[in-house]
Amino acid sequence: MNGGRRLRSATQSGLTLIELMVAVVLGLFLVAVASRFYLQTAEGTRFGALETQMNEEGALALDLLRAQLAIAGYSDRNAGGKRVYTRLPVWGCEKGLSDTAAPYGPGACKGGGNRSDAIVVGYQATLLNSQLLDQPPLPDVPVNCTNNAIEAVAGSHIADNRFYIANDVDGNPSLHCHGGAGEGKGFSDAAALVPNVETLHLRYAITRATTPGARAPHQVTAVVDASYLADAAAWTRVAAVDLCLIVRGARPVAGHGRAMAGVT
Repeated sequence: MNGGRRLRSATQSGLTLIELMVAVVLGLFLVAVASRFYLQTAEGTRFGALETQMNEEGALALDLLRAQLAIAGYSDRNAGGKRVYTRLPVWGCEKGLSDTAAPYGPGACKGGGNRSDAIVVGYQATLLNSQLLDQPPLPDVPVNCTNNAIEAVAGSHIADNRFYIANDVDGNPSLHCHGGAGEGKGFSDAAALVPNVETLHLRYAITRATTPGARAPHQVTAVVDASYLADAAAWTRVAAVDLCLIVRGARPVAGHGRAMAGVT
């Protein structure tokens, strides 16, 4: 009797084949759930990192352009009380520049083929409104948009910064700039400033046409594309610039196979 009870007790303590199969299935199910949760969490983390990078690059590009536009046309006065800087503060092209080193002023536009606009900003660069190049023992000098020195001409440093979209050395669309080395001194090498900027759209708020000899009006009457401003006289009516950037993610989002894109 005792032996029988021990045999039955030993038999009852084991697992049947069905119970073992159920345990395996449950284990596999839990592993699958945990794996799916991990993959979703990892994808969300990567997506968030790419989104943050995209927003930062868009904000950087906007801040850079806004800073340049804020000092467009800046000029000191000479001994006779006249402005040192006498050229256009801004001018641009609706479909990009045909030559980023063309003579200053409208007339260097592509007229088609490029979906991004370009803008040129000019002003008198000084020790107070520009970054400086430290070149001891020589005095510091203002730099252009690519951090190259702007040589002085007749004692003044004239900035000529040209912003446009082009592919960088890795083939990524980027905000570029070609900066003047000083009036009549040519240009330093163009440089990519902010990566993953696909498109730059610009519109210009203009005032009424000016009357010769009269004070320029300040009331904005229209917001137009660059093609509407046919000559230098038209560009003198620009009172503000509307910026729009399309920025994309640095790489495709995992699981989607395509790049993120957003408008800033």
